[in-house]
Amino acid sequence: MSSIITIEKLYKTYFMGKQSVQVLKGLSLDIMKNEYVALMGPSGSGKSTLMNILGCLDTPTAGKYILNGKDVSKMPDDDLAEVRNKEIGFVFQQFNLLPRLSAIENVALPLIYAGVNKKDRTERAIESLRKVGLAERGHHKSNELSGGQIQRVAIARALINNPSLLLADEPTGNLDSKTSVEVMDIFAKIQESGNTVVLVTHEEDIAKYAKRIVRLKDGVIESDNRN
Repeated sequence: MSSIITIEKLYKTYFMGKQSVQVLKGLSLDIMKNEYVALMGPSGSGKSTLMNILGCLDTPTAGKYILNGKDVSKMPDDDLAEVRNKEIGFVFQQFNLLPRLSAIENVALPLIYAGVNKKDRTERAIESLRKVGLAERGHHKSNELSGGQIQRVAIARALINNPSLLLADEPTGNLDSKTSVEVMDIFAKIQESGNTVVLVTHEEDIAKYAKRIVRLKDGVIESDNRN
């Protein structure tokens, strides 16, 4: 099986005035295509910084990041934006839906930036909502949906471009336990259908849904175990 993510000796340092804070300290990691990986660690461990770099929202200070065969470590911002739109789907704790738009319109948003016409956008959005069991709620707005349904809309939006990598940052953080289980079942089906899923969570019971758990501490990998 080939890797979708290869990280070699990754460093990330933030500068605040004359002070520097090293968040990632020579981290190396391989994630294979179609893996389901949970990133865990206490506050300050570097897991959120690593997630931002994996999602091409930030760049490393030093080291190499290969995504799907491309070295994205030193890509300019415009190229990174294209990689994000084509290769990566994001699911966030805060959902980030636009309240005035319907579920279909929210899901279709990434296709506007890709230049897809309205008819095709709508058809693909409905199909994406069908994958998460929400096709019949497509014309409802956010205030007409439950928290779990809103997160499913967010997942459908993340899947709309058929990304090779799905990144989920604390996706159950705002959900009750029953709804969290339903959302995690959806992630399991997404992985089973061929996607690579990388999940950031601080919850042990949520991490157990992944097939592999990588624990970070003080900017390095503390453990890396099959689940």
